[in-house]
Amino acid sequence: MIATIFISIFIIIYTIGIIHVVIHREKYDSDTHFLIIIILYLIFEGIYIVSFNLSAEKVFNTSSALALWYVSVLARITSIGQFASIHNVELSKDSKIKMFSVMSYIFMFGVIISLLFYPNSFALVETDLEYYFSFENVGLLTSIIIFNSLIVIFTWIIQIRGYKNFADKKLGKFFTFFLLLFSLSILFYTLTIITLDIYYKVIHLVLYDVSIGYIIYIIIKKPNLFVVFTNKIYDFIIFHKSGVLLYSYNFQSREEVDESLLKGSILIGINHILANLSDVENQVTHIKMKNRGVVFSFNTQLGYAALLIAKHRNKILESAVEKFMVDFSKINKENLQNLNRLIDVSKFRNANKLIIKNFSHYLTED
Repeated sequence: MIATIFISIFIIIYTIGIIHVVIHREKYDSDTHFLIIIILYLIFEGIYIVSFNLSAEKVFNTSSALALWYVSVLARITSIGQFASIHNVELSKDSKIKMFSVMSYIFMFGVIISLLFYPNSFALVETDLEYYFSFENVGLLTSIIIFNSLIVIFTWIIQIRGYKNFADKKLGKFFTFFLLLFSLSILFYTLTIITLDIYYKVIHLVLYDVSIGYIIYIIIKKPNLFVVFTNKIYDFIIFHKSGVLLYSYNFQSREEVDESLLKGSILIGINHILANLSDVENQVTHIKMKNRGVVFSFNTQLGYAALLIAKHRNKILESAVEKFMVDFSKINKENLQNLNRLIDVSKFRNANKLIIKNFSHYLTED
């Protein structure tokens, strides 16, 4: 009965999330690798909650119940380890602590796997209502407790230290509350496997469904989750091949600016590239800057280029710049073809609406 309730709630939450994402899929841009990792995390969470609940049901024989319990333990350490690794790496890209935490997870994961399949790791306890599973292998139980503790400790340390790295502070606040639910769920799971207490188990399952519901809420409320997370855009600049600045937008102040923030060798390098554009297809390349990612795209036919300065350079930003270039070329083709020595840059203020269209994920309020 309990299993049916919690599995049903889980399925309803997942279904709502999937339907919303499918209906509003145009709002969701994502890096393919990041999206795959998130999908795998949610799959393992699904495997865990189903196998954990069904393993206690007496409709199964003892061998089937034990097999389901093994699956639940494996899925649990995989899902929370995967989430913690994603969180730690994304939030502390420039910190060495990310590798220490991830290597700690991998080490403990290996220890648990090696101990999990020792003979007689668990003893099945049968009551009138359901099955329970006690740990006969003390080393395995200790390893899982250490693994759970490391995940909670490292995740909170990195969340607190790396909070400033959230590009969208509201998303950061959402994640802080989710981590509270995530940590409490891990705590009561740990208490459940230690004590086999039914009340701890029910609290864990309630917290688990609430936390999954909350992560789905975050995905619905913040479609920029898959795009922004810790990435930031600083400046977007459009140059004519003559070296004249046509348009510049600062994402930090959310304002158009009259002159480029680029100075010195970078500005000279851009002007050199623009002055020597050859008859090649439009392409996106990059210019190296210390502690910055730069996407540089140029149109040889119309003789202009766009430069985007961000915290991290990735394929999502490259794609957004390409789309911007297509739109900008379409609405400014005549203006760009008829430029003379006196360039009226006010004609290119229409780029503002294209900034909003193509970079809306990076224009959220803090």
